[in-house]
Amino acid sequence: MFAARYESVDSTCNPNEDQTMPITMRDVAARAKVSVATVSKSLRGAASIPLSTRTAIEKVAEEMGYRTHPFVAALMQSRRKRTAPSQPPPLAFITAYATADAWKKMPTPFLPMVFAGAKQRAEERGYPLTHYWLHQDNMSNRRLSEVLHARGVRGMLLPPLPRAEMEINLVWSHFSVVSVGAPLVRPVFHCMANDHYQSMQLAMQTCWESGCRRPGFAVDRWVNQRIDRRWEASFAIAREQHAFERDIPTLLYEQWDPDAVVRWIKREKPDVVFSVFSEAQLGQLKERGLRIPRDVGIVSLSVHATDSPLSGIRQHAKLMGAVAVDQLISLVERNETGIPEHPITLTMKGTWNAGRTLRSATSVEDFGPHAR
Repeated sequence: MFAARYESVDSTCNPNEDQTMPITMRDVAARAKVSVATVSKSLRGAASIPLSTRTAIEKVAEEMGYRTHPFVAALMQSRRKRTAPSQPPPLAFITAYATADAWKKMPTPFLPMVFAGAKQRAEERGYPLTHYWLHQDNMSNRRLSEVLHARGVRGMLLPPLPRAEMEINLVWSHFSVVSVGAPLVRPVFHCMANDHYQSMQLAMQTCWESGCRRPGFAVDRWVNQRIDRRWEASFAIAREQHAFERDIPTLLYEQWDPDAVVRWIKREKPDVVFSVFSEAQLGQLKERGLRIPRDVGIVSLSVHATDSPLSGIRQHAKLMGAVAVDQLISLVERNETGIPEHPITLTMKGTWNAGRTLRSATSVEDFGPHAR
């Protein structure tokens, strides 16, 4: 169900000293030319390791700037002694919208569902997860980093940013980080996201089987950029694979304008539109006289309710949040902080939601000249 995508990050893009990768126990072992187990035992003063070896390893660790993670050290000790572990450190869900609760009022419930899934999974594993607003009390990114660090936060989830040009500059060396929904443009962290390419392929295949032959693609320009144009690329490839008509230009809009969308549909005459329209936006199109699916089918690439009337792709946002937290806790417990040298993107396949906004193949002939 899942696929991993490996990417590299140019370390020269992050010259700030706070952005460097933390020194790990494996690094110390390599420098000291001993095993990781020997380093671990030496740093906790195990009598089974000769004093001279322990002293040498402690010196190497100090020179390299190695620091132990207090929770991980306590956790490992509790496992060895079979005692109850100490309280896990808190995790943070960071949003960067204009107001503290704007993420709860988006056209689609994607972010609230991600948070709900993440919080439930975190609590099941004993970790508290709390929402924090990046702009709280007009704090700088560095000041917020200090506040979170002082509160014991060791891991954070970063949902998509609201603007294309926006960049967050927290003191990353303090935290383990996983982005969810889409990778940050910079810096790039491990990420949990929908498989946008697969989702569009599935949607296009389903529409072909439903008799659609003249597809159009309409999407917010920033959303398109945020996912590296994967939907757009998959759409273009599927049009060629299935011999769809290809003369309809993509509609990329800066902000939602139902009048502009209706004008585009009437001018270009697609028989189906691929989009991320919400149910509310769908209602606005109907208010302007658009009969859906009689005049045009609508396929949403971001469906979230099992009973949604929208035909399209279910992204399983709650499960996405849960898997992202599992990734994050794994990083926290391994004491992997900072910007990863080789960030991994874990993608989740979308599934089809039948809905009621796409006409079936048996009814194509009933719905006018745009069906073929």
